[in-house]
Amino acid sequence: VDRPNILFIMVDDLGKEWIGCYGAEEIETPNIDGLAANGLRYNNFHTTALCSPSRAAIMAGRNHHRIGLGSHH
Repeated sequence: VDRPNILFIMVDDLGKEWIGCYGAEEIETPNIDGLAANGLRYNNFHTTALCSPSRAAIMAGRNHHRIGLGSHH
């Protein structure tokens, strides 16, 4: 069975403007830029106030309210 190669990079407290593949000038990221040039870039992902619901939402592919973490404190 052919399976896709997936590399998912998730960082905390980093604005997307800091990564070169999103147009940043502050930090050069040639390896990340190369990966992004041939892959998928999320450009409409909404985060939550806490990292755990955001992480759960991206792993589940669902909104954090739908997976029971909408009121996580």
